[in-house]
Amino acid sequence: MIRINLLPRELIKKKKVSAFVVFVSISILFSILICVLFFLPLRDELQVAKRRLELEQLTLRKYQPILQKLEKLKREESELQARLNAIENLIVSRSPCSQVLYEISRALPEKTWLTELTEETQGKEQILTIQGSSLSKTIDIGKFMENLTKSSLFVEVVLLTMTKRTIDKREVMDFTINCKLKGPRPLEKGL
Repeated sequence: MIRINLLPRELIKKKKVSAFVVFVSISILFSILICVLFFLPLRDELQVAKRRLELEQLTLRKYQPILQKLEKLKREESELQARLNAIENLIVSRSPCSQVLYEISRALPEKTWLTELTEETQGKEQILTIQGSSLSKTIDIGKFMENLTKSSLFVEVVLLTMTKRTIDKREVMDFTINCKLKGPRPLEKGL
């Protein structure tokens, strides 16, 4: 069967255009409906997230003074640790006086005595200046220097001066010796 459309062409075009307008309108309404359906849950999630953010900011403000105190304590701790390390390095780098005096007394021959003992620090080195006198002239001074050299505490033992003088009709040799104390020994923990 053959179909013949007897409607004028203008009505056919209007009918097509109105169908297109209805289709576009329905599509736009449907798109808006989908957007609204997706937006509502997102809006709720956004409000929940905003509330959570406000609570976190309140908590942060509440703990802010504590955090500031904690930072201050951390700074103080690092300063104190630096001081403690400096003190520990000083202790390590210094020879204990009692040990130095003990080694000197062991090295000292008979008929020899000390008149002055000074220690000075030059950079990282500790230099000990020993002044004394001997009745046996140069023999005991040489023994003393040899004994100091053999000791585990002293290095570079050098005779600086040696002078002769008389006390109560006895000849006495005055001497001055310089020596370096050996480097730092490890700090013994628990002292």
